[in-house]
Amino acid sequence: MRSLKPWQVCFTTAFLATGIPWWLAPYNGFSLSRPVAILGCLVFAGISAWAAGWTELGLGRGTLVAGAAVPCAVMVRVLVDGAKDPTSHNLWPIELIMMGVLGAGLAFAGALAGRLFRRMLGPG
Repeated sequence: MRSLKPWQVCFTTAFLATGIPWWLAPYNGFSLSRPVAILGCLVFAGISAWAAGWTELGLGRGTLVAGAAVPCAVMVRVLVDGAKDPTSHNLWPIELIMMGVLGAGLAFAGALAGRLFRRMLGPG
């Protein structure tokens, strides 16, 4: 049996942590103030912290892997909604860019916190 690589765990967990709140929200009804979205952001930041602090991914690659999961989750929503109603996401490229920037920022903050926390704990 093949073992999972840290980047696969990081991407999959970040994808689900951001995707599930995004997919469950009604169209035009998503808000970051919803408890499910807040929990998803916390899990997302936590997985970024784990990737940067406790795996060989490090700060840069941990940020990139986790940050890439957000636009992927948004694109799934765009494709599903677009199949139901082709006019639902007319500005999807802008939506992807906005969520990519938000995801990268949150991934970097989580990864930086994980890296600093790991450094405070010392070697081992």
